[in-house]
Amino acid sequence: MRRKGSIAELIRKPRPGYILGEDGCLVAFDESALEWLDPGELSVGDWVEYEELDQMEERRASRIKPLIRRGEE
Repeated sequence: MRRKGSIAELIRKPRPGYILGEDGCLVAFDESALEWLDPGELSVGDWVEYEELDQMEERRASRIKPLIRRGEE
């Protein structure tokens, strides 16, 4: 199931980035989850669509695609 959220924190190696999902929860992501997107193209506040992996310890995003970049609303 695809979900939507906004970038809350950018990737800072070795730490993951985070998406604030529409449900109010943070979902971690790393560079391998980005589709058609360079990490340098992301900004905090950009809206993205993603799939959430079923992880026991931490919520993780995969197959992240941009929806609306900050300033394009």
